[in-house]
Amino acid sequence: MSAAKQSILVLGIRVGGAVLQMLLVATVAVRFSVTEVGLNGILWAVALVARMAGPLGLDVMGLRSQSPLWAEGRNDQAAALARRYSGALGRVWGVVFGIAAVACAALALGGGPGSWFLALAIVAVTSAFMQLYVAQRQARNWPLLGQFMESVALPALGLLGALLTSVFAPNWLIASQVMAFVLVTVVLYAVSPSVQEARAGRRRAASSASTAPFIGRHARAVPEPDPSYVPRHASGGSRPDDAASAPVPWRPALTVGAGNALTSLCVRGPMFVIGGQSLAAAGVYEVAQKIQSGGAMGTSAVATVFAPRIAVALRKPVALIKLLLQASASSLVVPLGLLLFLFVVGSDGLVAVLGDEYQGAWAASVILVVSTVINAVTSAMSNVMVLGGRERMFVVIAAVQMTVVVGGALASGADTAASMAVWVLMGETFRSACMAAGLALHLRALRGSRA
Repeated sequence: MSAAKQSILVLGIRVGGAVLQMLLVATVAVRFSVTEVGLNGILWAVALVARMAGPLGLDVMGLRSQSPLWAEGRNDQAAALARRYSGALGRVWGVVFGIAAVACAALALGGGPGSWFLALAIVAVTSAFMQLYVAQRQARNWPLLGQFMESVALPALGLLGALLTSVFAPNWLIASQVMAFVLVTVVLYAVSPSVQEARAGRRRAASSASTAPFIGRHARAVPEPDPSYVPRHASGGSRPDDAASAPVPWRPALTVGAGNALTSLCVRGPMFVIGGQSLAAAGVYEVAQKIQSGGAMGTSAVATVFAPRIAVALRKPVALIKLLLQASASSLVVPLGLLLFLFVVGSDGLVAVLGDEYQGAWAASVILVVSTVINAVTSAMSNVMVLGGRERMFVVIAAVQMTVVVGGALASGADTAASMAVWVLMGETFRSACMAAGLALHLRALRGSRA
């Protein structure tokens, strides 16, 4: 399937997911108190941070290493790499979750909010693996189902849980959201490329066994294969499966993971800052951020489709620039449409739907969507920096962006959704300028290597 068709399909999925996200926030806002809106917003904020930082960079390393293998038809090696990365991430998060479970139990015994922190831990673990499996399907050039589960199924299950708990068990709102994350992660594991490839291998083995020649008393013996046809190294030993035995690239992975963690804090850090001052203000910012996420999901949909193609075209300047221009043009459609929609609805229209407690949500939404428009122009360029081996530069940029957003908000005492959104806009402007500069450096390095 062409990149244009995949982009349209993924974009449709993301738009549907954005609508469901906004319906989820609106449902919680209408049926629960503004404090519970803030708590639910913090839960989903933790999920976003864990989805970006939780894979520890192994999602990006897997995309970089597995995409060429799948494209070349080396499925066994690509699946072996996917299994290695999944196992490595499982060992790390197993230790972390064990420690977190013990800490939550101690908090519960001491009368603290142990169940709340346990819910956050479960959401963090499942979100990390969710992103890993989505990236593995992305590397396989199978982005649609992963995007559907992450963008549509997850908020749909969260919305269903919010509706049911509002009627039957209002105190179980958070538990219903946690269950949505668990279910989606289990399904994504079942359809991950490594699991699918293992199933296909078992089917091929069963099929070959059923068609094997009968070896009986009077049957002609089947000759053994000539060992001279087995590929060998110069030393005479059998050639090992390099992909299956290669060590996990922890150093670049953790560097990318640190950059993703900082980037995610730029996105969701404001929620933590506001939530620390007022859960009611956090509820207002959550509504604005969810409206903005409609545009961000459109941008992310395009980046999802173009990332594996960019990984293959990194050394081809003409093809790379063509891909980036296509990605930028496609990314602008949704955020520009959302910005127009906000001006049509107006501040009074939003307040009429949500209530007077959400005064200021419209202004914050407009500012956040403008930041998304800026990001849409350069979002695909970040793939060039990360996949092209400039992980340290990516981390430095993310660190400065987080300092601008979170540090600036704390220093200025930003305590409203609109004032916090201004700092997000400033941070996004800085990041986009750096992504464009990183692309220029990459192209100059390519020209230098060809000279």
